[in-house]
Amino acid sequence: MSFLLSNLTYSINAVTPIVILVLLGVFLRRIGLIGDGFTSAAEKVVFKVALPVMLFLEVAESGMTGGFDGGLIVFCLISVTAAFLAASLLVPLFIKDRAKCGSFVQGACRSNFAILGVPLAENLFGSSGTAAIALVMPFVILMFNGYSVIILSVFSRNRNKKTDAKAVLGIIRNIITNPLIIGVVLAIPFMVWQIRLPVILEKSLTYTENLATPLALICLGANFKPESLRGRAGLAVCSSVIKTVLLPCVMVVTAALCGLRGESLGVVLILFGAPTAVSSYIMAKNMENDHDLAAQILLLTTVMCAFTMFLGIFILKNLNLI
Repeated sequence: MSFLLSNLTYSINAVTPIVILVLLGVFLRRIGLIGDGFTSAAEKVVFKVALPVMLFLEVAESGMTGGFDGGLIVFCLISVTAAFLAASLLVPLFIKDRAKCGSFVQGACRSNFAILGVPLAENLFGSSGTAAIALVMPFVILMFNGYSVIILSVFSRNRNKKTDAKAVLGIIRNIITNPLIIGVVLAIPFMVWQIRLPVILEKSLTYTENLATPLALICLGANFKPESLRGRAGLAVCSSVIKTVLLPCVMVVTAALCGLRGESLGVVLILFGAPTAVSSYIMAKNMENDHDLAAQILLLTTVMCAFTMFLGIFILKNLNLI
């Protein structure tokens, strides 16, 4: 019981600061301390500088330490690909607004794995959980960001204005020039060959990395408008339920049937059960998708996952699967 309570407490403690920073953004906007000029500039800093640096450090420092679990890596590669592919094919059948489709798919499939993955795994399994997360993190981060760029490019508001050939070239250009993709790719040599950054550079990048999450959340709160809920609340709830309930259930059951147990199954739960990535809001806005819907999905999944993750851990523990 104490273990379960500690995990519930941990989940709530992980969620509460996110909500507080969003409310801080609402408050600062309400009292006139920040406005559109600040949020527009800050979001560009987050998207083009802070988030790429954060992903660079996450991948570069993850390394390939510990045992190599090929089955876990293959399952993560296939399952993440299947989730994005299925969502991108099915969602447009029910949602006709292209910009909403992109934000819906990204919100339902993309997890806050880079930020919450390591601490959640460490809380569950100790150092062995951290090693399991570090093993799959570079692959997962690259897939989440690569697939998100493709989805947001395909469903961008500008997509209808282009011919098919120009649209394909535009998607390829978006992938190659996306700051988050560049950050991950640049980090791969550091990860593979375990190259250590000079202390001065590492500290400077860490300071820059620390801007990403708080600044993005403050901007999210500052840009929140109650009228943006109109026509989006139902979609936000649906995407959030898929993200925090349906997708984790399907993937964890599938992983268990494939023979994954212990830390490996725990990684799958974290991978699909964690809330939508904070960067999803910034990316949706910068790539001309429905950023209001992305913001609502981010907030809903963040609150919901505190309880769904706790429930998932409770069930898997009682079944002796983790």
